Amino acid sequence: MTDATHSDGEIGEKMDRIREIIAQLEDGEVSLERATELRDEGKELLADVEYHLDLDEASVIEQE
Repeated sequence: MTDATHSDGEIGEKMDRIREIIAQLEDGEVSLERATELRDEGKELLADVEYHLDLDEASVIEQE
């Protein structure tokens, strides 16, 4: 497996988890404490996805 494929898989998994978090928060059936935990987890996942996407974009630019 190449690094790009591995990164794409990781990004996909993280995006799936972000969608799960959003669904749980929109459901409104979580406590305030759990909602805060989910928000923090979601923010970390988004930051990681953005980092991977920035790296991928930089790689494409370097190859041009």
